[in-house]
Amino acid sequence: MIREGLTFDDVLLVPQHSTVESRSKVDLSVKLGNLTFKHPIIPANMKTITESAMAFEVCKSGGLAILHRFMPFEEQLDIALSIMKDFGSNGFGLSLGVKDHDYDNALKFINHGVRVFCIDIAHGDSELCVKMVRRLKEADNTLTIIAGNVATGMGARRLWEAGADVVKVGIGPGSLCTTRVETGNGVPQLTALMDVAQTQNELVELWRTKDVNTPKRHFPFIADGGIKNAGDVVKALCFADMVMVGNLFAGCAETPGEVLQIDGRCFKNYVGSSTHKTNYIEGVSAIVPTKGHFEEILSKLLEGLRSGCSYQGAHSLQELKDNPEFIRITNAGLKESHPHDVIIG
Repeated sequence: MIREGLTFDDVLLVPQHSTVESRSKVDLSVKLGNLTFKHPIIPANMKTITESAMAFEVCKSGGLAILHRFMPFEEQLDIALSIMKDFGSNGFGLSLGVKDHDYDNALKFINHGVRVFCIDIAHGDSELCVKMVRRLKEADNTLTIIAGNVATGMGARRLWEAGADVVKVGIGPGSLCTTRVETGNGVPQLTALMDVAQTQNELVELWRTKDVNTPKRHFPFIADGGIKNAGDVVKALCFADMVMVGNLFAGCAETPGEVLQIDGRCFKNYVGSSTHKTNYIEGVSAIVPTKGHFEEILSKLLEGLRSGCSYQGAHSLQELKDNPEFIRITNAGLKESHPHDVIIG
């Protein structure tokens, strides 16, 4: 059997009757395990996206900042201590691999007060990832553990059942990623999110039938990759609890790296998580035009998200998940959805 796979561009949300008086009144806060954030947008934990400047601005906005893992331990620790000094430990996380030295480093970070970790590998539905989740939870079960990436409900379930508080979903949807063409593996992102959401609902229902004294779990997950605009954020959050965004923030003022001038225009490097290596097996290295500050980009995305919620009659992100209706569109429908037959000045 060959299943159908859908991306964000394959569908539109059907507008619903709305009692939302103003989009400004839409509640965009989100609860992720024991943590609460003012908005659901996470800049990607990529080498050319999230270092100290970006992490500071994200925490300042009330969001979740996750530092990438491709830097020396001492540098990660310095950034962590600086950020936590200003904002505390709940809105800031560090990324880890699955090797023994990653675990050893995690113990050191824990001793310095870090409470949020993101186990970040290309194929999260693996025994290595499951074992790392278990090891960290055994070391300190009060930690918030994010683990991924996966592309199926069963992959997410294995990580949740191993003890992950949050699962990260997305295999190959990122603008830099070549995993799907190089390995032949992946799931179109909207279908992946739908599959994981179905498993999430099944687990929530299963948990509800447990003993009354058993703490309830929500099994939250993050949609990672494939987000090209605010509309994609809205579609993703019909299923996921938060979204991770790389390309839209690439090149903004707070991203690391020098500004490159080419033919009078300014650019910054944008490199995927697997392309810090020299072989570029599952990603490409690129440049993107420089853009404004994180705060400006975030504000525009949140405005679009609020508008999208209002079209759905949703007063909050939780209400956005209440039986959204999608319609499949053709290529002509996609063209019609964008500005067309005009010269944009």
